[in-house]
This record gives sequence, structure tokens and C-alpha cells, in this order.
Amino acid sequence: FGSSSNQFAFVLLGLSRKSAMASVDEQIASADVVFFDMPGCPYCADAERALNDKGIAFKKVNIAAYKPALREKTGKTSAPSVWIKGTYVGGCNDGTEPWHGVKPMLSNGKFEEMIRA
Repeated sequence: FGSSSNQFAFVLLGLSRKSAMASVDEQIASADVVFFDMPGCPYCADAERALNDKGIAFKKVNIAAYKPALREKTGKTSAPSVWIKGTYVGGCNDGTEPWHGVKPMLSNGKFEEMIRA
């Protein structure tokens, strides 16, 4: 999937690439922790449960309309896509960096550290 497939996806959603990126950026900036969720996704449910168990507040957003823009930003379209204060931190167990993933970051304290920063 190259940039032309992303452009096609934006067109299918009725968005220009620029407005789609602005829309996802607006969502990412709308809360300290933003959780792009896909209904029925077991990894989403697992990550959500882990955040709730730690008492961490987050904004949950359905990922469907944002997948093309998230692919542009992270190279990934998998769910969940979790962001702390505008920084992508991966999904449930991993991400694009070795330290990413909700559950590993909760275990080592990095998640809470980033919220407090």
C-alpha cells in the first residue's frame, strides 16, 4: 500500500488528505490520552481493561474514519492506536518503537510518566 492507496482511502471517506490529517490531529490533541478503538477487537478490549484497572482516563474514538490518516502518521492501521499528549505509543502490546505498547508501558511506569510530563 503506497501513498496512492492512502489518497484513494481519503477520497472514499469523502475527505481530502489535508482535512483527514487535520481531523486526526484534532482528535489526538483533544485529550491527554486518546485511544483509537475498533469495536469487537480483542486487543482493544485488553488495552482498555488495563487502562481502566490503573484508573487512567482516556478518550475513546472509533478508528474507522481515521485509518488512512493514522497510516500516514504511524505506518500502522491496527487497533488500538494509543496516543499520550500527542505522542504515538503503539497498541496493546507493541508499536513502532521497542518501548511502545499500553501493557508494557503500564508495567514499567512509562505510561504514567508520559502523562505527568
